[in-house]
Amino acid sequence: MRCSRKLSFILSVGFLMILHQVTAQTFTTICGKVKGGNGRRVSVSWWSEPGVTPAKSQDVLLQRDSFSFRLPAEPVAVLFFYLDAGGVHNFYGTLRPGDSLSLLFGEDTLILSGRGAAACRVQYLARRAQERISKPVKDDAASRVAWYRQQLQAAENILQEYHDSLPATIYTVVRANILGETAAKMIACLWHTSPEGISLAQQASLYQQAIRPSLPAVVPSDTTALAIRYLNYLLQRAEADYFMEQHSQCTDREIYEWIKTHYTGTLRDKLLAHQLLQSLAAGGQQEELANCALDYLSIVQHAACKQAIAAKYGKIKKGISKGMPAPPFSLPDSSGRPVNLSYFNGKVVLLHFYDADDQLLPSLSEINTCFNKEDVVFIHINCNNHPAPKYPGLRLQADGQIAGVLEQYNISRYPALIVVGKNGTIYATRPPDPTADHGAALTDIIYAALLQ
Repeated sequence: MRCSRKLSFILSVGFLMILHQVTAQTFTTICGKVKGGNGRRVSVSWWSEPGVTPAKSQDVLLQRDSFSFRLPAEPVAVLFFYLDAGGVHNFYGTLRPGDSLSLLFGEDTLILSGRGAAACRVQYLARRAQERISKPVKDDAASRVAWYRQQLQAAENILQEYHDSLPATIYTVVRANILGETAAKMIACLWHTSPEGISLAQQASLYQQAIRPSLPAVVPSDTTALAIRYLNYLLQRAEADYFMEQHSQCTDREIYEWIKTHYTGTLRDKLLAHQLLQSLAAGGQQEELANCALDYLSIVQHAACKQAIAAKYGKIKKGISKGMPAPPFSLPDSSGRPVNLSYFNGKVVLLHFYDADDQLLPSLSEINTCFNKEDVVFIHINCNNHPAPKYPGLRLQADGQIAGVLEQYNISRYPALIVVGKNGTIYATRPPDPTADHGAALTDIIYAALLQ
């Protein structure tokens, strides 16, 4: 009897230990305080497959200046997250599933603690080290390349200090992400020339003698493919290498084929998926991208990548595309007066379909200040008649026609953005999320539509 009870006790303790371990790994916890921020909204977004799957998000209101998030389990090695507590109180970092992180925001300080603090601290310190490097007085490509070279070295110095205090996988991913972001900006100097212009020979010299020798030594692998900013860097580098070899800018199809022949395995799958998703978001040539997507689906092995591109391919085949006439509609404004899309022929129109959970107000307000209202109009379409935020531009209400409008524009979730050109045709069907880059990509797309 005693043996039986002892065995039962041991099994019970063992079960509880296993249960504790499973429970401990179920959630990733992010908490903290924002001094003087009581009642302010705090949001966190996270990515399990950056560059491939969309972000997930949660938001809470500060209570006694404090916030706490529990992110559900994700079957990945690392999670990238972005925490926004308003103003300058934001943070972009990396955690392992099951990690905990506490952030204490002061007026100009940030204190990190918890099991995931080391990886986040090195990213914070590397960024601060880069920010301390003064911008060049002369705004030309060579000066900017030298500036980014200094930033790469400053970040590398911080990374070396933390080399032995981080797990190997986390260190590799964090390093690829930090250096990849700056390296991508350095390569972009190849296209951002001075007002006087730059010859092909000068571009080749700049790339071969200044940019390429300064690029970080990060080994392409399935591990570094976890870092979204490293994927961005590889995409930029592929375009630059193609340009140097072919002496011409590449089409979406050409860069797709270049990546396909120069990379293998999971890295190839993720990089191609990232390239296709970016090109589709920027309103690239739909037929060309549809052919690339169909080819991709025949070779891809990575499940999440395949699912993401299959979903986009299905929408391409049945949705609107760049160059086709924007479907007409008439919806009431806040006073009940009907407004037709055709009223705005001759202007670039940003259509913004939103619901009660929309988070684009700060970004769209900032983008709106970049344009003359005589040239560009923002039309915000309230799809569920919740109280409308004070968006800049024209606010329209949902009525009996809204279902047809959503079907014509292939809108299945909110928020959704579409750019209509001055000639009334679709210019971009899925512009990049303006909250991801402070609206830089969307602003560039609208400027390009103005020049059409």
